[in-house]
Amino acid sequence: MNVLDIIADIGSMVGGLGGIAGIVALVQTHAANQLAKQANATAKEANRIAGDSKTLAGKANDLASKANEISTDANTISNRALAVTADQTVYNWRVEFDGKSSTVYIVNDCGHEARDVTVFLRQEDETLTHRRFEEIPAFGEASLECKLLTKQIRKSQQSIDRNNASGFVFILGSGSTGATVHIVYTTELGSRRTDKIKKSFTDGKRH
Repeated sequence: MNVLDIIADIGSMVGGLGGIAGIVALVQTHAANQLAKQANATAKEANRIAGDSKTLAGKANDLASKANEISTDANTISNRALAVTADQTVYNWRVEFDGKSSTVYIVNDCGHEARDVTVFLRQEDETLTHRRFEEIPAFGEASLECKLLTKQIRKSQQSIDRNNASGFVFILGSGSTGATVHIVYTTELGSRRTDKIKKSFTDGKRH
């Protein structure tokens, strides 16, 4: 074998080694790419989990905040209920009537303010008049007009006059009509109450 043949054989061997090295490099490159893809997928999953964790943490904080609000509201309601239960304030109401102006006066004859007051003037099953007042101060009063009272008082007086004029029956006194005043109100401590006052109304000056 001459020198040229030896050199040719060596070249072939080197070429084969180069091809092998190339194949090995391709295999390693493919493996590296696969690892890179797996690494990217793992990173994306980690980011997703981190995002979900952040969302869940936000929801948990919202729920905790709402729970605190509910707890605060419950305490407020509980304290208010205790205050209402312990409410021993005494209200004294008076009802007066001025026949000249057909006006009913509701007098808060005590040292406590009444709030959200609604007054109903009823005769048997009929409501003659009603009115709501935002408040009636301590020792203050509110008024509402009721011409039906005056009308019925005068009818009563006419009946008395007719009987007296007949000579068969003589009736002393003046015409009157009875009614019940319902006063619905809230006390200074928040209790909701209803008081009833029965009264006989007559014509004339305020009484």
